[in-house]
Amino acid sequence: MSFQEIPVLDLRQAFDPETKPQFLSQLRNAMINVGFLLLSHYEGIGPTETDLAAIKKQAEEFFALPEEVKLGCEMTNSRHFLGYTRLANEITASHTDWREQIDLATELPPPSSDEPIYRNIEGPNLWPDAKEIPNFRPTVEEYITKMTKLSTVVRRLVSESIGLDRSALDGYFKPNQQCKMKLISYPDESALASSKSVALDDTPSTGQGVGPHRDSDLLTYIFQATDHENSLQVQNFQGKWITVPNIPNHLVVNNGQTLEAITQGVCKATIHRVLIPEPGSGTRISIPFFQTIDLDCFKTAVKTIPKSVLKLKEERDQKIKDWAVDVGFQFQPDVEKEPVGYAVFRNRIKSHQDVAKKWYPNILKEVLQEYSY
Repeated sequence: MSFQEIPVLDLRQAFDPETKPQFLSQLRNAMINVGFLLLSHYEGIGPTETDLAAIKKQAEEFFALPEEVKLGCEMTNSRHFLGYTRLANEITASHTDWREQIDLATELPPPSSDEPIYRNIEGPNLWPDAKEIPNFRPTVEEYITKMTKLSTVVRRLVSESIGLDRSALDGYFKPNQQCKMKLISYPDESALASSKSVALDDTPSTGQGVGPHRDSDLLTYIFQATDHENSLQVQNFQGKWITVPNIPNHLVVNNGQTLEAITQGVCKATIHRVLIPEPGSGTRISIPFFQTIDLDCFKTAVKTIPKSVLKLKEERDQKIKDWAVDVGFQFQPDVEKEPVGYAVFRNRIKSHQDVAKKWYPNILKEVLQEYSY
């Protein structure tokens, strides 16, 4: 049988010599056989309860701003795919995602014009007007700093859990590595009754907050900021949808396709989705943080994974059955043939076609030729 629930891990156990072996065993199982876990007790390394409350408050205040203020930092004004995306203007698995969001990242300067085009994934943020929401930028930047620290610690524990040296993945990162995050608002079904899709001829009847997909980064950390249940779901290897519990002060951690690629498929990037919140349940706020690797990485996958771990991967793969879920077309990183930035860039082109039409029209045409809705 494939997994039927999401494992819960207590990070404190990783720093106690008596409990660390058990923690690494649990983490290895989550990485190989689930692709998702819930992480607790990360205080002192990552954000505190106060930090979580602060970023939730800024998310709520941002989405409550007048439309013209939010559009002042709209993503179409950024060649780096950073900024605000209005409701129902993103596409996943061939359908509209019924959410609005703002994409943010570690603040970096734009690349020079002679650098590879995919490096435009990185660059400066588009910030909302500080006069309208003065605490937004400092709160976001503090959150990114603390989550970057936490994600570095967890990444090294992941390496240990699959039999590698704790620093085995460090070479995939550069100084001042840009990490990404989003603030996402999912209106409930009743609030969407009269809404129209910006992206497609589509309606909320699909039930899609965000469609079935795999993340493309290394590891994702999700703060489920509101108390909604039955929203985030993971598909197990027999095609059954498993609901991720919403436990206060627990972060959802999941594998991305980049991690899968550089671990020879050991760490599984699992399909997941978000359902539109039930009528009357209010707006769901979700705050994912994405640990990304150096866009220029052109390295082969790690070759020193122990045979015993590779055997666990083979045993898992034997359980995987074909199912009919539509995840649409996703560019997958092939770190042996091309820089990881190539796939990341094209996935952004595919998802945000209004941005691509403005800044990268020729590449958009190429991407559209490689898949169809």
